[in-house]
Amino acid sequence: MTRGARLRLPRAVPAWYRSRPLDPSPAEPRHPMRSRRTPRCPACHLPVALCLCAELPRVAVRTRVIIVMHRREAITSSNTGRLAAAVLEGARLRVRGAVDAGPPEPLPPGRRLALFPREGARVIGPEDATGDVVLLVPDGTWGQARRLVYRDDDLREAEPVALPAVGPTRYALRRNRREGTVSTLEAIAAALGLIEGPEVEAALIGVLDLFVARSLRARAGDFPR
Repeated sequence: MTRGARLRLPRAVPAWYRSRPLDPSPAEPRHPMRSRRTPRCPACHLPVALCLCAELPRVAVRTRVIIVMHRREAITSSNTGRLAAAVLEGARLRVRGAVDAGPPEPLPPGRRLALFPREGARVIGPEDATGDVVLLVPDGTWGQARRLVYRDDDLREAEPVALPAVGPTRYALRRNRREGTVSTLEAIAAALGLIEGPEVEAALIGVLDLFVARSLRARAGDFPR
């Protein structure tokens, strides 16, 4: 003991703490814990028993959709951008910021639109259906997507467009979402609904609903082990 140091004696354990039960009472049910050892599909990131890949449709569209994903979303099981890339014909997924990422593949020819409500963005509409259109979509949380728009060369140089007012989100997998925002798949569905038609939007929303339902089952542990 160094000079001047004070000896600290252990405090007695209060009686109210000693009387607490070790196990929760029936009125305090335990929530199932998510196990990292649960085998997951490498494509949809759902538990293998809930994999929906074989049920996904292929949706033909004229618009070339390029999803620019933040690197942190690449390991997030609740991400919806990868679903859009799997469903839409001609869509491409690019992870920005990955350690092993090489130079990005050149964009396809066409008029380039960046879907994000940044300053100066106009509302996307049916008039955008003319000619070849390349729709670039940042994928991440609100903050991640905003940073992508200003840091990624392709997103920054494309014409900024935004969705008109949208209804409440159907995406129930993340907390503390920014009011008035929707998931990446919902944003793509709404944009393509305006320039491709309501059938395309309905098909994508059906995929989202299926993914959300399976994800909630996974969180509840409601699947065969």
